[in-house]
Amino acid sequence: MSEYKDKLYEGETLRDFRELVARYESRYYNKPAFVYKTTPKATEHVSILYSQFVQDIKSLATSLLNMGLENKKIALIAPNRYEWCVSYLAVTTANISIIPLDKSLPDNEIKNLIIRSKADAVIFDNKYLPIFEEIYTENNSSLTQYICIDNIPNTNIASNSFSIYPSLVERGRKLYLSGNMCYEDIRLDPDKASILLFTSGTTAISKCVGLSQANICSDIYALSQMTDIQKEDVFLSFLPLHHTFESTCTFLYGTSCGITIAFCDGLKYVQKNLIEFQITGFVGVPLMLEVMYKKIEKGVAEKGKTNLVKTMRKVCNFLLKFGIDIRSKVFKEILNQFGGKLHTLIAGRCTYE
Repeated sequence: MSEYKDKLYEGETLRDFRELVARYESRYYNKPAFVYKTTPKATEHVSILYSQFVQDIKSLATSLLNMGLENKKIALIAPNRYEWCVSYLAVTTANISIIPLDKSLPDNEIKNLIIRSKADAVIFDNKYLPIFEEIYTENNSSLTQYICIDNIPNTNIASNSFSIYPSLVERGRKLYLSGNMCYEDIRLDPDKASILLFTSGTTAISKCVGLSQANICSDIYALSQMTDIQKEDVFLSFLPLHHTFESTCTFLYGTSCGITIAFCDGLKYVQKNLIEFQITGFVGVPLMLEVMYKKIEKGVAEKGKTNLVKTMRKVCNFLLKFGIDIRSKVFKEILNQFGGKLHTLIAGRCTYE
């Protein structure tokens, strides 16, 4: 792993995702890992501790291994949700390759990628049940196991090939607690391509790109050298998790630092979620930050405070040279529009040739 000349912090290395899960267990066990609402209108927040997260990862992984899926490939397609994160780490820490698929793909493209990837199993949100019923009926893919994250409603398929996530987690938990050590016995090769990604395919047919856990862990290390986030931080996750940018920066790097991840209710709820979850940071794309900046500028202009803000910005920048930071107090009114605690924004984008 290369050292960054301009690094701000020492950072901390990771060998692979099993070491990441071990960090959850040793450092953040009784701390909230995820928070979300069951619906956008819900008033109660569901909170999941790192202890539960670790248990669910090991339980699902144990079930997958007992299904004979070690060294196989599992596709994953679902909106951003807790079960996506459990599935991702259960698969990759069990020496199984993960294929994260774009949740917004049309049905025919989902079918195409399932066939081209030669996936042995798929974990999916029940929104996609009709697609996988068709794939099962057509019998033209390599899929042998279909795992629905939610209960399967009114399916016409009666097959041992279809199972539901909650049952697998519970089954794996019982196996693990009864002494089944198949998960603990796994040894990973961090240089093996265990994350298989399909490019956007904007200029040609999408291509499959293989990343190793060492690749991702190297990025996590680089992020830890350039940013300083703490276990008290709460990050909002709204970019799609199947994108390496979001899964690496928010999910994997964030949880390596012990943050709490709040799942966004949808793009139109971003500002509301920033306030109600008391968000301290998020990962976004430049366009979104530009929209937020213009919205702030417009609000300042409507109050006739443009010149005042420009002056106070210069004052704050001058005082920073002497280690005096009064920005949060001076711009409190603006920060309160985003919950009052926002202090870290990570921006970037991925492009493909």
